[in-house]
Amino acid sequence: MSRNGSPQRQLNCRTAGLAALVLAGIVGGCTPPDPPPPRPPAPKIAVPSESEEDPQRQQAARTDGLTGGKLLFEDRFERSELGADWLIKHAGEWLIDKGEVKAERIVQEEVRNQGLWLQRKLPVKVRLTFRARSLSRVGDTKCEIFATDTKHEAGYSIIFGGWNNTINTITRQGEHEPRRVVQSEHQRVEPQRTYTWTIVRTDHIVRWYIDGKFMIAYVDANPVRGSYFAFNNWSTDVRFDDLQVFEL
Repeated sequence: MSRNGSPQRQLNCRTAGLAALVLAGIVGGCTPPDPPPPRPPAPKIAVPSESEEDPQRQQAARTDGLTGGKLLFEDRFERSELGADWLIKHAGEWLIDKGEVKAERIVQEEVRNQGLWLQRKLPVKVRLTFRARSLSRVGDTKCEIFATDTKHEAGYSIIFGGWNNTINTITRQGEHEPRRVVQSEHQRVEPQRTYTWTIVRTDHIVRWYIDGKFMIAYVDANPVRGSYFAFNNWSTDVRFDDLQVFEL
């Protein structure tokens, strides 16, 4: 007999040890694993507000500045000469014809866009209205406003039916500047039709209306603070009338 006991006792010990190992394995195999850590929350997708999604929609809803104010200047052009209130930059281009301001067509490109400049300075908060019509299918009726000097592209250019009646736009110190605002649903200029323009600025935004309908607005964090206004023309037969300037 060995020191560890009888052969039968040794066998029983080995069997018991093996059974314990098997049982431990079974028990261990049936124990569920620890649950996985919770997933991080899904990132929140920022939904733009209505104004961020379409700033033009926000401006279209505004009504401030469309009425009221103090009439500072008015010109019905019921006379034969333009007079001291107006500066003509290109001799012979602008004249009064049957109670309207008429722009003669200029052939030389280098002297176009000279404008007819009002010598009364605009107030900071203003509503300006006038009537305009184009005698051509080209459209291309425009004005300059809030210019720092009496020259083209010194402020904002507002163009109705530009580039062969394909674009309505407000531009800042350059008709081709990359941030110019273009009307998304283009309204064509109808030849011989008289339109009433309204331009309003009470803050840092230039808003433009035709016949009481909102067209577009130029939202400018660093607005041009000039005070000059002009009727302007590239090479189209256009007429202007009934200018009014209101301080708001």
